Amino acid sequence: MLSKKLKWQLLFEEKKQLEDLLQSSNSVVYKNVFGEILLVKSDGDYYAFKNKCPHQNKSLENCKVADGNVICPWHQYQFSCETGRGHGLHVEKYPLKFEKDSVYIGKEAWTIFG
Repeated sequence: MLSKKLKWQLLFEEKKQLEDLLQSSNSVVYKNVFGEILLVKSDGDYYAFKNKCPHQNKSLENCKVADGNVICPWHQYQFSCETGRGHGLHVEKYPLKFEKDSVYIGKEAWTIFG
């Protein structure tokens, strides 16, 4: 029977790589096996989103991060870093997992195996 399961992919071998990437900016577009993702730092926490604003499917590159929200650079729509929700829409959010010193990103995928 088909079911959805969270698939984890190594993003960085060391958390320091993520910290260095977001040292000079609160957001950066990064390519991995899931495509372009938007990595965000807000209030000391890290978040990952699909790099596409749901309003008009534009890139969130050069977005602002303020008050716990990602702010679309095109139309100033705001999306919560915690949930991805805002303005009646939501940007797809990927969970991050920190194990030992590595950083993993998760994405739901269909599987026939439980």
